[in-house]
Amino acid sequence: MYYKYTHPIYEVSASILIEEQQNQNPLITAADKQPNVFQGFSLFNGNQNIENQIQILKSWSLIYNTLEHFNFEVTYSERGFFRTTELYHDLPFEIEFDDRHSQLIDTNFDLKFLSDNKVKIKTKSRKAIRYDYLRKTELSEPHAVNNSRTFDIDEQIKSADYSFRIIPISSLPLQGRYRINFNSLNELTNEYLEKLTVYQVSLKSSILKLKTTCENTEKGIAFLDMLMRVYQEHNLKKKNTIATKTIFFITSQLSEVRDSLKASQKIRERFQSNNQLLDVGYQSQQLLDQLVKLEDQKNLLETQHQYYKYLENYLLQNGDLESLVAPSTVGIDDPLLVNLLQDLNQLNIELSTLAATVHDPEYPRMRQLRIQMETTKRTLLENSRSIMHQSELTLQDISKRTDSLRKQTRSLPAVERDYVNIERSYQLNNNNYNFLLQKLSEAQIAKASNTPDNEVIDPARIIGDKPVKPNNIKTGIAALLLGIFFPSTLIIIRNALDNKVRTLDDLKLLTDSPVLGQIPHDEQVLPSQIPLLEHPNSPLGESYRALRTKLKFIQNGNEHNVIAVTSTAAGEGKTFTALNLAASFALLGKKTVFLDLDLRNSRIGKKMGYESNRGASNYILNEMSINDITFNTPHPYLHIIPAGSIPPNPGEMLADIQLMELTALLKQEYETIIIDSSPLLVADVFQFSNLWDTLLFVTRQGITLKPAAKSALQEISSQNTNRLGLLLNDISINNQFDRYNNHSYGYGYENNYKKKISKELKPQRRSQKTEV
Repeated sequence: MYYKYTHPIYEVSASILIEEQQNQNPLITAADKQPNVFQGFSLFNGNQNIENQIQILKSWSLIYNTLEHFNFEVTYSERGFFRTTELYHDLPFEIEFDDRHSQLIDTNFDLKFLSDNKVKIKTKSRKAIRYDYLRKTELSEPHAVNNSRTFDIDEQIKSADYSFRIIPISSLPLQGRYRINFNSLNELTNEYLEKLTVYQVSLKSSILKLKTTCENTEKGIAFLDMLMRVYQEHNLKKKNTIATKTIFFITSQLSEVRDSLKASQKIRERFQSNNQLLDVGYQSQQLLDQLVKLEDQKNLLETQHQYYKYLENYLLQNGDLESLVAPSTVGIDDPLLVNLLQDLNQLNIELSTLAATVHDPEYPRMRQLRIQMETTKRTLLENSRSIMHQSELTLQDISKRTDSLRKQTRSLPAVERDYVNIERSYQLNNNNYNFLLQKLSEAQIAKASNTPDNEVIDPARIIGDKPVKPNNIKTGIAALLLGIFFPSTLIIIRNALDNKVRTLDDLKLLTDSPVLGQIPHDEQVLPSQIPLLEHPNSPLGESYRALRTKLKFIQNGNEHNVIAVTSTAAGEGKTFTALNLAASFALLGKKTVFLDLDLRNSRIGKKMGYESNRGASNYILNEMSINDITFNTPHPYLHIIPAGSIPPNPGEMLADIQLMELTALLKQEYETIIIDSSPLLVADVFQFSNLWDTLLFVTRQGITLKPAAKSALQEISSQNTNRLGLLLNDISINNQFDRYNNHSYGYGYENNYKKKISKELKPQRRSQKTEV
């Protein structure tokens, strides 16, 4: 049944290659890259980049963007007899929902198509939520929904909570049972994120393996393929964004320089035309070349100086690093600046990746990254300010040299002197224009040739032809082990918590004294007070005969046997055992007397119909003779002396010398004396311990508490009682039969009697109360 009701879960995988170029700052072009003398000694950057790409692939925003390419807002399933099966392609119908109306998410819409072009829709959920797809917000708290309605298939299915239409795909009439669910992209993103696994195939490679689990393999394959596609588009978009901003920056600079170049070119042409000047002298040309060279240097330094100011303001305002213009754009190739920008960008990528998965701003790694970024920014600012200071000094030197050259031009003829100044301005603008044109061309080529820094190695595909869950072998083994160990564990726990005596082994764990036997529960013979006399060949009779035999072994052949019977508390069968033990000796032809010395709570006289004011207590008080307190039984060799009147001081009375005289007189008359003593809750049995030879300690199956029995046995041991035997009373009749059969105990009673008792007792509940 588990396999029939459990949805099979399949695993889908794909692999993608991450180019090592991603380890470089995307702001830095090929001209900016400097050789790294530590490259052979560092594994951190490569591994860190791989880990960053793993986190990007598992980022919430990337998965959300992936799911936006699908129509996963509605899930379709076909309802079978045992389970529902999710559908993706080959749908018999589609759901067209009104996104201006709320819809119920986390809700099952069970559709049953009827024969008359109608559909019965049952809506059921314990935590339904009204959801607005346009604003992507929840409109209600979770609430229970349970209703059923019938609609025409072609009508708008609408209520206060939802509104949608069923659009049949084929011309065939719709039939069968289906289920649809509306989903929010936020919940779907969390669900797909939880099921997605991304890991590095090997430490020596930059290939990542992507895995996900799904019920519908087509849906899982489509998701992984789209995820890799969106990931590549994200990478390419980021690179193109930088290139676009660079092109925009250069284009704006070109516009300004172009106007200046046109103006200087017109002035140059007009001057040459007016003065009919085709060329200048050698000295003038030399001065012109030197001035143009210095002006080019000055212009480049000023441009770079402006970039450093731009960089300083950008860092102080915490601008987006992805929008930062590359330093190569203005001809800056300072290796320290390039490396610092690369480090800062790497830290920013890692922080952004981590922020997509960890929403706690105080997360230790996020705090560490922010501190590292601030440190790198401070270093960048110090470096840029130092360079600006050096450039200012260089500009001052260039200005002095330019002034010196200009003074030299004063010695030139007026026409040549003016021409040198005009030509210098023209050459300066022309050089700037050509420089910017070159950079613009480089940026446009870089953008046109941009490709993603990763490559799909293996498109998504299903792993194996069997589901990963449920695993038939593992589930079968688990079920087998559970079937074995769970009951075993319950038994062990039950036995550990069970503090009642139930078996002979329980008694043997409590004491080293011998366990003399066990008495069965026999409903057939229990109505009698002394059933042994009426049913001597019953299982009960055999048990008492076995007990009698074992008692002889610990009596050491005494001519007169005095056996005291006790227990931990009332209700354990002490009196019942003493009476029937006495009967077993009488059946052997031995004169036996049952002496009731339970002076606190004796009930034997009343149950046997004797007068309550005649018994042992009356003899001890010298109120009656032995003949007055001794009663006959149906067996001539068995007599009973009840407890008599209940005295106010039973403990002192049991230590009275009159009791010793009574016992001595009984020994002259009887071969066996069975004494019924009070339970060991009181110490009465030890008041006359000098009178008995053997103490029989009675326990009852399922009634006697182990701690109470252990405490009583310790008390008996402290009294130096040598002859002690234990008895387990009221055990199951079937267990007793097994014991007899295993040890071949027959003793002459018939097998059909055992079968009769067993047959009669099986449907009955145990209700024996053996305390008389």
